Amino acid sequence: MELTPPEPVCSRPGPGEHALGMAGLAAGVLVGIVGAWTILITPGLLAVLAAQVPLSDQQLGYVAAWDINAMALTIGISTFLLPRWDWRLCVAAGLSLIFLGNVATAFSASYGAVAAARAIAGMGEGIAVGFAFAAFGRAANPDRAFAIYLVTGALSGALALLYLPTLQERFGTQALFMVNGAFALIAAAGLRWFPHGRVAADDPRATAQVKKRLAVLSLLGVFFYFGAISAMWSYAERIGQSSGLDADQIARGLAFGTFAGMAGAALAGLTPRRFGRVWPLAMSGAVSVISFRMLDGHLAPTIFIVAMILLLFAWNYAQPLLSGVCSDADPKGRVVCAMGSIQTFGMGFGPAAVALTLGSGSFSIAIWGSCAVLAASLLIVIAGIRTSS
Repeated sequence: MELTPPEPVCSRPGPGEHALGMAGLAAGVLVGIVGAWTILITPGLLAVLAAQVPLSDQQLGYVAAWDINAMALTIGISTFLLPRWDWRLCVAAGLSLIFLGNVATAFSASYGAVAAARAIAGMGEGIAVGFAFAAFGRAANPDRAFAIYLVTGALSGALALLYLPTLQERFGTQALFMVNGAFALIAAAGLRWFPHGRVAADDPRATAQVKKRLAVLSLLGVFFYFGAISAMWSYAERIGQSSGLDADQIARGLAFGTFAGMAGAALAGLTPRRFGRVWPLAMSGAVSVISFRMLDGHLAPTIFIVAMILLLFAWNYAQPLLSGVCSDADPKGRVVCAMGSIQTFGMGFGPAAVALTLGSGSFSIAIWGSCAVLAASLLIVIAGIRTSS
């Protein structure tokens, strides 16, 4: 959910290469989910961190930014490593960093230590996500492989958010981070089925030119779109808590929202192509703004749940459309590859920006600002679509 899988051309099977098999797909899905786990459960993760270390809301936002921005950086680096390095070795290194980062988080007792630990984990997460997406491009039907990944990730994230308060109460915060680290080791056990990579594609689109205006506007819009979404998603738990909602009520809202996200992604795939992307993106933006505004003021449990459902539904509906726009900008796939890194930087930018507005103790400024940024981001993308058509 949190991430739209890019489809790098360099990951396509070359002559004599076999498409990704079921075992390889399963290994890729597990690696991808472990890599994207922080984004899938950001509100729950921040709640667990707040229970372990006395961090302010501002510090929690900066911690999320350290993790997600480190992830974005290594996704970008992974794009350059794909044709040069053995994929299994790179993923093994990434999973090792995730393990070390989570173990370090479990034993951190200060803001600096937590931020450093999450940055280490974030670097590993970016490597895992980057190479998992490349592996999905090896499947006989890449679209289906990406769909399996998105639905599996959303389902696992929803279940985790639903039961996280109970697990935290029963086992404590340190145990949860140790389990996160153990997931990375489990994913490493499946690397024998992960593709080796380093396949150069002989693609007839090699001479295609980048639509520079569309590329710039789409990537700029994607950055601000994911920044606005992340600003609300990352602080959703804290916003609910500020209205006096208990942990179970918040967990239900986050979980139901994640389930709604699966429906949003499915609906995007079923939307007829004749509708284009402009009106669907505009409608998803309107729903997102409504969900943001519902979070302002004192929230009843039902309002919080509905807001989360609308937010996640619209977010996951828009992601495939934004990915399609970036694909149109460059048939060789470089722009949509860059999108994976750009959107993750946006995800890290969002909570850090919110942290700067929390001096008054109110989320109202952040909510209004997120509404404006999200609307502007989609207008930028739509302008790119209009000028390139």
